[in-house]
Amino acid sequence: MKDEVWHVSSAVISVMPGAMDAVAKQIASYENVEIHARDERRLVVTIEGRSSGMLGETLTRINLIDGVLGANMVFEHAEKAG
Repeated sequence: MKDEVWHVSSAVISVMPGAMDAVAKQIASYENVEIHARDERRLVVTIEGRSSGMLGETLTRINLIDGVLGANMVFEHAEKAG
């Protein structure tokens, strides 16, 4: 659709020690979420969707994963698709 707006955000996710593999596996299974970097305690992801609300819902789902200490949006960008 010509007037559709597409939103992209980045987020940093802090993870409890020992939980990284399980958390990363669950996040990787989410549609429109991509993991770009990780170390022992943090993940950097992008989240894409049709609205800020959709991005916020995904971030909330990530925050509720066992082993996640916090997921914080760092940046958001929106532009018309196509």
